Amino acid sequence: VNVCISSTSALPLMVFLWGTNGFVQSFGWPSVTNVFLSWFPDPASRGAWYSLLSTCQNAGAALVPLLVSAFVARYSWRAALYVPAAVAIAVAALLGVCMYGSPAAYASGGGARRANASPPKLPRGLGRMLKQQVLLNRALWLMALNYFCISLLRTSLSDWSTVFLREAKGLSMQTAARCLFMLETGGFAGSLAAGWLSDNLFAGRRGPVVALCSAAIAPALLCMLRAEGPLLLQACYAWLGFCAFPVHVLLGLFSREVVAPHVSSSAGGFVKCIAQVGGAFAGYPLGRMQQIAGWNGVFMLLAAIAVLSATAALPLWSTTAQEAPLRCRQGTVADFNEIQGAVSKDVPANRTEVPAVAQSPQRRGRSKAD
Repeated sequence: VNVCISSTSALPLMVFLWGTNGFVQSFGWPSVTNVFLSWFPDPASRGAWYSLLSTCQNAGAALVPLLVSAFVARYSWRAALYVPAAVAIAVAALLGVCMYGSPAAYASGGGARRANASPPKLPRGLGRMLKQQVLLNRALWLMALNYFCISLLRTSLSDWSTVFLREAKGLSMQTAARCLFMLETGGFAGSLAAGWLSDNLFAGRRGPVVALCSAAIAPALLCMLRAEGPLLLQACYAWLGFCAFPVHVLLGLFSREVVAPHVSSSAGGFVKCIAQVGGAFAGYPLGRMQQIAGWNGVFMLLAAIAVLSATAALPLWSTTAQEAPLRCRQGTVADFNEIQGAVSKDVPANRTEVPAVAQSPQRRGRSKAD
């Protein structure tokens, strides 16, 4: 899609392709999260690893001005689309060869990748499960409200900071760019700290970190409105990044932890969909707000939205991850062989049958009937 955008000059076609680009990208992170949850099943220890994984967005955003701008300056604006396209193709090829969706797929030697592998069967009552655990889930609606506010705040800072800093603070373009760099740097540090804190200080609970970080955004916005001087403004942006990015990171994990594994992607997609609506409100509606009330009105509104996000997160303070239930008659051949090996160690040498304790009551009943 990137190559197609760079190959056309028709605005309607560009708009369509740009929307298609966003649609395709929206499949990426939910799939990554599913793979992550398969490899890191323990809620009490995966927060730090998920935070480390999520810093890829900060690293990618930091590479844009270094790589893409250099190619644009040397060639043309079309290079800003060619370079990401080439990188995406290379990474996709690497993942196709090296990446396994779960430990079971790795243990079976990648058997799930074979073309003749049968697709997994959906559980019975999936529609009812989606309704009960996603659409009627109070915790998910609170996360969605919090995510709506945080996405609006983050998009506002990313899209309007350059205009605000030049108009209201009189900073140059280079100084404004340094403020945005500090926003990403603070986000990088905050994401790592949030995962570690949720694992070690709150025993795997994400709600406390989400609530505290959301509440800390409001005073940072008010300080930035009153701050003067480049250094103080950069410190405010680092503070905002340190508080806003962890919420964005943890909600992606949190929303999938409070539902059953079969609907975890649907839960994450539901919360993310509401967040995208919040990001859209940072465009034209916020621009109209600036024209009516000025920058003071905009930042007062954003501070109030930050307070609302913290209020929505407070009921989630004690919410814990939903443990995946143990399911019988499922798993891979490798899982079965591992269980058989463990059982055989406990069976005496003069016995060859599997102990009755290893059989389910239903199986023992059928054996007696036979």
